[in-house]
Amino acid sequence: MTEEVLARVEDSREDLAELALRLGNTYSPWGSERILAQEVVDWYREQALDADLMGITPARANVVARLRGSGGGRTLVFNAHLDTEASGEEYDRLMAVPDPNRVGGRREGDRLFGHTILNDRGPMSLFMIAARALRDAGAPLRGDVVLTSVAGETGAAPVDEYQGVEYEGKGFGSDYLVRHGVRGDFALVAETTDFGLCWFNCGAAYYKITLSGRNMYTPRLQRPGTLGEHPNAIVKAARVVEAIEAWAIEAEARRARDTPCGEVRPKSQVGAIRGGLPWRPNRSSPYCALYVDVRTLPDEDVAELTASLQAAVDATGTGGRVELIMFKPGFEAGDEVSPLADAVRSAHAAVRGSAPPPRVETAVVSMWRDTNIFNGHGIPSLTFGPSRGQADVQGHGFFELDDLVDAAKMYALTALQVAG
Repeated sequence: MTEEVLARVEDSREDLAELALRLGNTYSPWGSERILAQEVVDWYREQALDADLMGITPARANVVARLRGSGGGRTLVFNAHLDTEASGEEYDRLMAVPDPNRVGGRREGDRLFGHTILNDRGPMSLFMIAARALRDAGAPLRGDVVLTSVAGETGAAPVDEYQGVEYEGKGFGSDYLVRHGVRGDFALVAETTDFGLCWFNCGAAYYKITLSGRNMYTPRLQRPGTLGEHPNAIVKAARVVEAIEAWAIEAEARRARDTPCGEVRPKSQVGAIRGGLPWRPNRSSPYCALYVDVRTLPDEDVAELTASLQAAVDATGTGGRVELIMFKPGFEAGDEVSPLADAVRSAHAAVRGSAPPPRVETAVVSMWRDTNIFNGHGIPSLTFGPSRGQADVQGHGFFELDDLVDAAKMYALTALQVAG
């Protein structure tokens, strides 16, 4: 059966590349995942595989497909996210990058490029092809293999005028999935890990820091002796940004530690700023807000973290007010994830030989992944997937088709061992 499944995945090499490009070039920006969800459902139905659309809002949806077992076995959930980055004229202009959804994916020889494919439609394609191979090989499954594609994995949070579930991220779709009855004994989150296993992931806390000033006409501007009395909130913000950067560097070093998966370094940064009127700079700004992303360790006390950040802002003498606007905790799976980890290691050995999987890079351990949702709900979960070459250089990644085929084989063998 193993040989039959592996042969069917190998024979699907071109189908895999075609599927990854099909999904990668479907324009379905963050917050409008239903378009891609329907494309995924259509593919399953073309293959005569059982799949349904799980609607969340008119614009957002998940996909749930199943290979049903005969009964009495363990259920394995595969999970990948439909969303990529935000999209549109404002995003493109402010971020000074081409819209990654419109750019889509492309193939050059046996390499696949494109942000939409790398994160996360390529890994999604792997378990879709693996499921078809299992079905066509007549794999004797006792438990179910559940194939889920979800909205809202990447980072977002409602704030200011950006309100409602259309701005929910960081596990939004996976949490909706589990809360509406899609569960399993284990969950494998399909993301890039360079073939390493990771069951430790950071959470995230988002903060809004508000600074106040006064509206003053430039010729009448008065600069007082203390920063706290300065009329321009943007000037105060400059000092606060420096303080947060110093705090972030110290907090990262103080909280870094080794894990069984790799080194974790919980980083932070100021990701956005608002203040003043761009078309009327002859007035000091009475208002400025900074928006900060702070990565958190599992079981970290967010109240203590908030107090520490507030103390750093207080030390500037600007009177800045720190407000927590979102907190999604990180999790580390315990020994209960071992059967899934052992199955993945066994599949890795069967496909690539006796060398064990590598430890994952620091960024993988230190980021959010939807393992947090499943582990938080008591479903032992890990993330595992292929390499994205040059992943350390943002925007320069790619997939080798050989790696994708190998990863699809490993997914199929993992499902055989866990649910077979």
